Amino acid sequence: MTTPTPATAPPVGPIRQVVLQATGFCNIDCSYCYLPDRLTRTVMPLATVRAAARALAGSGLLAEEVEVRWHAGEPLTAPRPFYAEAHAVLRRELEERTRLSFSLQTNGLLLDGAWVEFLRTERVRVGVSLDGPEEVHDAYRRTRAGRGTLARALKGVARLTEAGLPYDVISVITPVTLSRTREYLDFMAELAPRSLGLNPEETEGGNASTLHRSAGFEEDYRTFLREVAAWSARTGIDVRELVHMRRHVLENDLPVRNTQNEPLSIVTVGVDGRVSSFSPELFGWTSETYGDFVAGRVTDPGFRFDRWPEPFRRMASDIERGRAACERTCPYYSLCGGGAPANKWAETGDLAATRTRFCSLGVMAVADVVLESLEPAPR
Repeated sequence: MTTPTPATAPPVGPIRQVVLQATGFCNIDCSYCYLPDRLTRTVMPLATVRAAARALAGSGLLAEEVEVRWHAGEPLTAPRPFYAEAHAVLRRELEERTRLSFSLQTNGLLLDGAWVEFLRTERVRVGVSLDGPEEVHDAYRRTRAGRGTLARALKGVARLTEAGLPYDVISVITPVTLSRTREYLDFMAELAPRSLGLNPEETEGGNASTLHRSAGFEEDYRTFLREVAAWSARTGIDVRELVHMRRHVLENDLPVRNTQNEPLSIVTVGVDGRVSSFSPELFGWTSETYGDFVAGRVTDPGFRFDRWPEPFRRMASDIERGRAACERTCPYYSLCGGGAPANKWAETGDLAATRTRFCSLGVMAVADVVLESLEPAPR
């Protein structure tokens, strides 16, 4: 039996972000982690980086600016020479076609002087995953031997600070965070990162969120966000979700956009060269309906971003049905563009679903708090 030729995709792109998984391996074992391959020590071959760069260059789909983001596992467990050579390949193939930027998300444990100098030289925007003070951070972010990781992470952050290299912080918000909001905010104020991102603990992959176990979790999260908003106003530290939501509320000419719903707006390339799109969190998992959520492999002869196998076309079609259903039924649609496919699949098993529990926290609660802050105070 011959394999059907993948059909050409409907109009897609432009490609705005490329998520490259240098390695799936992680040196710690966060209890809320959704990644399936964090014990695998394989590093992406440079031949795969080169194949991805050439496929991107020849796609005709690149936006004017493209962010290359090293993410998944712990990127710093891959060697610095790999990144130096990978960046050289990407710049050589792509800089005549787009403006490239690089970013990296790390747990901070391996940040030393050499890494900090490399990140500065390569102009890499650095994000550090920190959940708060010890009783918050170490409740979930532990080694495989069960030891907390905050002390080591803060040593890495101190090296960034000493070198004058700005960094962003992303926190996973858990019930422990909500029970220690003041301590959490005091900790972040002392760190004074460039920005703070809030990721409510999600049901994704192998993780079932613990945020939803109490009946009042939505109001608890709104209370937390109100305190965060007041803290941001006092400290001058931007909170990613509040900044983005204010822009959507106040700037009427912003397009309704959710890159997780736009085919090929985000492209994920795994260690083995497999390619996916939409929510990067779908990569690495499998489904009876959609297979492994991939559109092909950059190392395959004749690979093209706009030629998809049938399971991926079905996936794209169901994601679009879900987006359209959100547009018809949800009053918050103009603020989020239709929800995240990864959350829809993880929570309901249906990419065409609409509201998820993550929507209630990551979009609706944020929007409500921002709108409250814009209302005139009662006389």
